[in-house]
Amino acid sequence: MKLFYSDASPYARCVRVVIRYLEIEGIDELKTDPFDNSETLLQANPLGKIPCLQLNDGSAIYDSEVILRFFDFEFGRSQLFGAGPHDWRNESHFSLIKGMLDSAVALRQEQMREEGKRSLFWAARHEQALFRGLKQLERSGVISRPRLVIQQISLACLLEYLDFRHPDISWRKLAPAISSWLSDFETEPAMLSTRPC
Repeated sequence: MKLFYSDASPYARCVRVVIRYLEIEGIDELKTDPFDNSETLLQANPLGKIPCLQLNDGSAIYDSEVILRFFDFEFGRSQLFGAGPHDWRNESHFSLIKGMLDSAVALRQEQMREEGKRSLFWAARHEQALFRGLKQLERSGVISRPRLVIQQISLACLLEYLDFRHPDISWRKLAPAISSWLSDFETEPAMLSTRPC
């Protein structure tokens, strides 16, 4: 299998952390700049987005959530997402974290626009979504689950993406319990080996 990824992508990082956590072998990780529009990536994913997992038969799986669910089902015995009846509260926590990842990436894209083309409205909207989400997650108990779940991996990747791309966002003041939890979780080998440069 081949995984197209970028170091800076928090979505790809979630996938790479899960590969290491589940000790999945036989995956060739190909660092890819999606803006290069390489023919190899576009053949695997016509959207030209990463992460994208190309299977051994040549077919491809995307986006990150689909890849994560595939890995958990095929290699993790559904330990990260859960195999039993749906826990809608946890599913909502996962959706909240995914939405926060979207806001963090959109905020970065807004900041990269040329001066004069940036929207203060959209930048503030994305930032406020992150602040509200962090406050809710601080109260949610997502970090106190008795076993590792996908929400925790995704949350850790989100928080480190904020530190990486948005160091001016003082999220630790809003979520001190989550900050304390991250100080332990970020030392996990799967987190250390996938940290963006």
